[in-house]
Amino acid sequence: MKKIYALILIFVAILAVLGIVYADSTQDPGSQQDPLVTKSYVDSKFDDLKNYVDSKAGGGTASGYDIVELNPGESITLYQGSEAIVRTGNSSTIVTSTDGVSDLTGGKDLKNNALIPANHLLLFPRSDGRGIKAKSYTIVVVMGKYTKN
Repeated sequence: MKKIYALILIFVAILAVLGIVYADSTQDPGSQQDPLVTKSYVDSKFDDLKNYVDSKAGGGTASGYDIVELNPGESITLYQGSEAIVRTGNSSTIVTSTDGVSDLTGGKDLKNNALIPANHLLLFPRSDGRGIKAKSYTIVVVMGKYTKN
């Protein structure tokens, strides 16, 4: 019985020595084979990736909300996936196809020349010329790609 315990103890000791030798032979953290990275490096790569994605999205996409001021008669054309909130003023929708602009707040579809309620979130589903036309001085909050006409 003591021989079995001795054999188990020798086996465990051999495994421990092999584990130490293996752990010592692996790459050191921070070496050429196992490099460490800094926060500035990761931030730099993240910014590069963000710029790449923004360039593929059409370039002029706002990363946040833009405030657009429209005088009477001026308009903005919004592109696919853009959102807008008319904060002040009277304005109407510009719709070039049979579908309208999604009024997410009101839960309805606004057709061409429909009056846009203040503070309603609008979603523009396609890049087909849909937009907002100001009837009076209007302030619009826009997220996404747009063109002021």
